[in-house]
Amino acid sequence: MTATERRPSDFERYAVLALLLLLLFGCYLIVRPFLIAFLWGWIIAISTQGLYGKCVSLLRGRRKLAAGLTTLLLIAILLVPVALLGANVAEGVPKLIEWVNGMLAGGLKEPPSWLAGIPLIGKRVNEWWLSAAADPEKLSQQLRPFFGPIKDFLLAAAASIGVGVLQFALALFLAALLYVQGDRVTAVADNIAGRLAGDFGHRQVAVIRSTVRSVFRGLIGTAAAQAILAIIGFWIAGIPNVLLLGMGTFFLSVVPGGPTILWLPAAIWLGANGSTGRAIFLGIWGLFIIGGSDNIIRPLLIGKGTEAPMAIIFLGVIGGIVAFGFLGLFIGPVLLTVAYNLFREWMETFAARPAPVADSPQ
Repeated sequence: MTATERRPSDFERYAVLALLLLLLFGCYLIVRPFLIAFLWGWIIAISTQGLYGKCVSLLRGRRKLAAGLTTLLLIAILLVPVALLGANVAEGVPKLIEWVNGMLAGGLKEPPSWLAGIPLIGKRVNEWWLSAAADPEKLSQQLRPFFGPIKDFLLAAAASIGVGVLQFALALFLAALLYVQGDRVTAVADNIAGRLAGDFGHRQVAVIRSTVRSVFRGLIGTAAAQAILAIIGFWIAGIPNVLLLGMGTFFLSVVPGGPTILWLPAAIWLGANGSTGRAIFLGIWGLFIIGGSDNIIRPLLIGKGTEAPMAIIFLGVIGGIVAFGFLGLFIGPVLLTVAYNLFREWMETFAARPAPVADSPQ
């Protein structure tokens, strides 16, 4: 060290650290509005890498054109149905509110004859229905406190549909950029993981990619299968707007038991209109065919390509939804899978150590 050189003081080091933290915080504030869209774009880009590779081969190595073609396909497959479903839901919310208001004002009609025959709960529900039909004013007073919050929730959900569609469109645009720059992004991620944890870091990055692909494959595959089964069941039962209900089933299937929100009211509607046989058929179809397919298809698709037991993946999906919302479908399994691999690596390292040799007695 020359006479003109000196070591930075503690104050200078802390000042540089504070400036770096402020810089990172400022960058976070700038990208925060796009953070969810970026995460979705990253998930879509990783999960559809195979489709992008086929487009690259089809277009003889023209990567930018292949990225555009892949994005157009995803728009047709994912974004257009989301936008159509969102528009129908937003249009139907005012009608639903008007129908509920009319029901509260006019009261219920007589219950269907089959309602009392339902095991366990049929008699109680039938008695409550008769009591509510005989006294519409009492029913209105009982339901009015719940109607306000539900109405506000439905209006807020309808207003947020447009924002969600825009975020999804932005996610597809970011996925197109990641297709083109995918090799550079992958190299940077591998380099960072290697610097932090060596070969183990490289393995965990690969585990994250394979887990995201497997969860996305299970998500889309299960949703498509349940949507097709729902359309078949609704069509046989004579329910109107089967394609719209099928699209709704596709998006509700990401939540375990989500399609019940559609087929159960449809079965009740059939029974209330005198179609008892169709109502029973749709109830059985929804419970065992639509619901049962979730328990078979999702584990088969998600289990392939993951380096963790199926129980870990299942807990990650459910717990991730509860903790992080819709993105938790991917965040939960990834976190639990990485934690499981860390624990397994630590146990294998510990088991590989030679046992200590006991001192011989003197």
